[in-house]
Amino acid sequence: MTRRNPGGRNRESSSLIAARLAMLAFAALATAASAQTPGPDVAGPWQASAFGGGWNSITAPYTYRTPAGSAEVGFGNAPAFGLSFGRDASRLLGIELSWTQTNPAQQYTTSPPTPIRNVVMNIVELDSLWYFRRGTFQPYGILGFGGAGTGSSFGGTNLTVALGIGVKAFLSRHIAVRADIRWDNMYGNIGHAGDAAFCDSAGCYDYRTSWYSSLPVTAGITYAF
Repeated sequence: MTRRNPGGRNRESSSLIAARLAMLAFAALATAASAQTPGPDVAGPWQASAFGGGWNSITAPYTYRTPAGSAEVGFGNAPAFGLSFGRDASRLLGIELSWTQTNPAQQYTTSPPTPIRNVVMNIVELDSLWYFRRGTFQPYGILGFGGAGTGSSFGGTNLTVALGIGVKAFLSRHIAVRADIRWDNMYGNIGHAGDAAFCDSAGCYDYRTSWYSSLPVTAGITYAF
């Protein structure tokens, strides 16, 4: 029997949820910024942030194959949290090293999805922040590179390319609230076509596509010094 299901309903709903969370976060930041009175400049170029939110899977990266057929295997959506540390190099550009951890289920993309196991995913990125304007309210674009690790037994570590937008709203010289929405693209081709990504007691799982993607949506606190 062949088990195939694109999981479209699940990925569509996760994208809608992520978009709504992003809209709420950006609206809250805009309200906070508009309520501020003019104040002194930001305390310094160095910034440390703590954040949390949701990691939303978009593309199923694996195919599980048996003599009876095959099935798509992807990740479920899960909470995420992390830390970042960086420095503003100029009024236009900031550089930031970030770490994000999430604990999604690896699952067959049936309807409803069938869980296989939970994995701990660690994503480390070196991001450039391209500011649209400066002051106490700072919208920016994100371009970054890094790696996403799902553990050597269940998927290894893959190159990650991140694109996104974000905003910081400074409530004082040192403290800001921030929100980010990213499109993370992970490169999942580790060898020749048909090579296994990983195996378990049930069998082996092949990469079904060279790139698979996710949509992390986070909000947090930034300390500038």
